[in-house]
Amino acid sequence: MTTSKNLTIASIFTALLAFAVLARSSAAQSYNAATDFSAVNNPNGAWSYGWSYGVGSTFSLDPVNTNSWFGSGLSGWLGDPGNNDGRPFILHNGTANPITIANTTYQPGQLAEEGGESNRVSIIRWTASSSGTFTLAATFSGLSSVGDSSDVHVLHNGTSIFNSTVFGSPSPTSYSGTQSILAGDTIDFVVGNGGNGAFEDTTGLSATIVPEPGSFGLVGMGLGCLLSFRFLKRK
Repeated sequence: MTTSKNLTIASIFTALLAFAVLARSSAAQSYNAATDFSAVNNPNGAWSYGWSYGVGSTFSLDPVNTNSWFGSGLSGWLGDPGNNDGRPFILHNGTANPITIANTTYQPGQLAEEGGESNRVSIIRWTASSSGTFTLAATFSGLSSVGDSSDVHVLHNGTSIFNSTVFGSPSPTSYSGTQSILAGDTIDFVVGNGGNGAFEDTTGLSATIVPEPGSFGLVGMGLGCLLSFRFLKRK
């Protein structure tokens, strides 16, 4: 076989290997806080549901789950079951229809958080199982027709990378950016009561965490080049 043909085969092999690594990694390692939600397990794979006294303080898992919050189709986790409604809480509408409780409407597939009294904040936490560069995207929006007044945050290992407020409804506020993350690192999506008491502060969260394909592609191409070199050397 000629050197030219060898190089062509090696190039095709390298491209196919890189493509396979990219496709497999993207499919296996993307995360969505709403679609991944579980009201049965906590932790739930990479996700945990909890609260803390203040932003960036010690994280505690929510102790109680519900499959029918206030008799509705909402499921979720309650940070203070002794409180009338369990705030701070995390709720999810897993039904095919909107659900309205008092002044707050949860759309199908909606994930929501609400902070509690005494500076208690609600936290949806993601823990990295591997290292790499990840794209984070989060949108917080008010769900109450009365109008939210919540403070919202995104934290990396307890350090804030995004701080904002939601005043009104929906009045969305968003974050998007890349972070270099090590295995075991945490990303927290946090909602507090805005400093004026926990009332009509239910805040919708749409959040995704996706690995940057470049790192996986480089690995694939590196492996392909190494194998191609060895192949040509044998010839």
